[in-house]
Amino acid sequence: MWVPGRIEVFGKHTDYAGGESLTCASEQGIAALVERHEKASLIIHDVARGLEAEFAYNKLVQDGSWTIYPFTVLKRVISDFGMPEHGIRLVISSDLPSASGMSSSSCLVVAVLLGLLSEGGYSDLPFSDVAAFAGYAGAVESGAPFLTSSADAESRSGVGTRGGSQDHTAILLSESETLGLYGYHPVQRFEQIVFPDDCTFVIGGSGVKANKTGSAREAYNRASDMAAEVARLYSVDVDEHFPTMGAMMASPYFDRESLRWAIPDNDLWDRYQQFEREVDYVIPEAIRAIKASDWDTFGHVADNSQKMASDWLLNQIPETNALVRLARGLGAYGANGFGAGFGGAVWALVKKESALQFKSDWATAYRSAYPQHGDQSIFLLNSPGPGAWVSLPGSVAGVVSGQMN
Repeated sequence: MWVPGRIEVFGKHTDYAGGESLTCASEQGIAALVERHEKASLIIHDVARGLEAEFAYNKLVQDGSWTIYPFTVLKRVISDFGMPEHGIRLVISSDLPSASGMSSSSCLVVAVLLGLLSEGGYSDLPFSDVAAFAGYAGAVESGAPFLTSSADAESRSGVGTRGGSQDHTAILLSESETLGLYGYHPVQRFEQIVFPDDCTFVIGGSGVKANKTGSAREAYNRASDMAAEVARLYSVDVDEHFPTMGAMMASPYFDRESLRWAIPDNDLWDRYQQFEREVDYVIPEAIRAIKASDWDTFGHVADNSQKMASDWLLNQIPETNALVRLARGLGAYGANGFGAGFGGAVWALVKKESALQFKSDWATAYRSAYPQHGDQSIFLLNSPGPGAWVSLPGSVAGVVSGQMN
């Protein structure tokens, strides 16, 4: 089984808010061997880090920070579909940098979910296609109800972040050398954009962990909560129910001036403006620019997205802003911080023929500016890769492999 990470090209914090995003799978990810064993338990063995965890099906206990992800998946699967008929062991190895913004946590969630549902003896699972499965994977991580809608809220508490399914969708639906434009309520692919064959991404990891635990979780959830509050306040003002900002803006009666009166709080207004501009301007203009090889416009759009993230979304840090600035100064067509933010990485789009030299120069410039992060910062070449693939007999494996390969 192969499960990649993802690169968010544009669409910062838009998925859970009812918007679109432009993404692709990374070349790095998790390779996993899935096998049955005799005990009624899930065993995860991480060979790269020398870690192992075991969870008994009839006595679920979570201990340790990284184990929250397999624990959450197992708990939700048991609640929704019952205990697996077989003990399952996943031997995993990953070259995806942890907490880098490349979605290592969602990658692990998808890998464990695929292993459990493919080898657990389940049948007649309620996933018509891989898009529906991606939506479920996102709900498992966030704790949202989905299809089966676990009655017990505790059984679907998620990992504590109120996110969406962007990461899981990119991980599962991506195709090589293309960027995918997706919506998320429900998950659907709107368009595939051919990636320019003379370009590549260079990923610059800041060395500042983009964790989703502790204070970082609070910051992430604040952005999510503000998006929900904008939709709630407008709903109250017009006496209708809009679950997301995207649904609110899609209403034929939506009025921007009325919204401004409904949310006089400037922080909420900034959160709305960032979402509106990212969805209505940044993404469509970036797609047009890529198709036309209009790199001046592409760079301007990327700069605008980064500034909004820094000034309005407030999920950038000095290091990611510096990575963008340095990349642009070195000649990148565009650069952008991506993922949850509050740390993590930046992509830079560059000519393939000069990518190695650019990577070296970018790393040198960044490590000179931030020597304290030198040992933790990473710089990688990355072209859009394929989504997950599974070579297992289970029903979910068939859906994923059949839809994506």
